[in-house]
Amino acid sequence: MKKILTLILLALFIQAGFSQETDDDMKTLFTGKNLKFSGGFINPELKGTIINPGDGKEGYGFLMGGRLGFIFNEKYSIGLGGYGLVTEHTTPYGTGILDPNYDPNAKIGFGYGGLVFEYTIFNKKLIHFTIPVLVGGGVASLYKDVVIDEEEWTWDDFTTYESSGFFVVEPGVNIEVNVTKFMRFDLGASYRLVQFTEMDYLTNKDLSNLSVNASLKFGIFDKKKKEKKVTN
Repeated sequence: MKKILTLILLALFIQAGFSQETDDDMKTLFTGKNLKFSGGFINPELKGTIINPGDGKEGYGFLMGGRLGFIFNEKYSIGLGGYGLVTEHTTPYGTGILDPNYDPNAKIGFGYGGLVFEYTIFNKKLIHFTIPVLVGGGVASLYKDVVIDEEEWTWDDFTTYESSGFFVVEPGVNIEVNVTKFMRFDLGASYRLVQFTEMDYLTNKDLSNLSVNASLKFGIFDKKKKEKKVTN
C-alpha cells in the first residue's frame, strides 16, 4: 500500500510542479475560471513488458490498447484507458501430477484499465514531454483452451482455473513529437504496480513490471475560437 501511495503522490507532485504559472497570483493546479477546454484525442498504444518472468520464456510480451482523452488549457488531459495481454504466457497450475487440476501449460489472461491523467510539458515545442498516470483496476486469470467437437463441428472454448480482480496504478513519462497539428507520436516508459490479487499461482509481483510504450495520438490539441472580422 505504501508503494501505491508513493507512486501516486510522486506523479501528482511532478505534474503540479510543472503546472505553476509565472504571474503573482496564488498558485493552484486547477481553477474553474482558468480551466478551458482545448480539444480531445484517441491514442492507440503498444506496450512491451514482462508478465510472470518465471514462466520459462523470461516473460517478455505485449499489451495492446489505448486511451480516449479530453484536453484542458492545452496541457492537462483526463480520460479513460485500457490494455490487454496479446501474447501467450503460461505457468503451471496445480500442486502435482496427482492433482486433477494440474496443467503444466495453463495460460495467463490479463487486462486492466481506468482513469488516465496526463500533463504535457512544453506542448508548443516540436519535441516535448508528457507525464501520464493511470489509476484503475483489472482482471487476471489462469485458463486452458478447450476444443469442442460435436458431430464434426469444432469450436474453441476455455476452462478457467482461477481468476481475480486487482487494483493498478501506472505512472509514466513520454517523449512526444508533434508530427502534424492533428497527430503526435509518443515513446516512453511506465511502471505497472498491481496490488490485491487473490490467486494461488499468480502474484502481484508476477503482474507488476516496467513497460516500454509507443503510441500515436490523433485529435485536436489546440482548439481556438476564430475571431470574427469586424467590417466598417
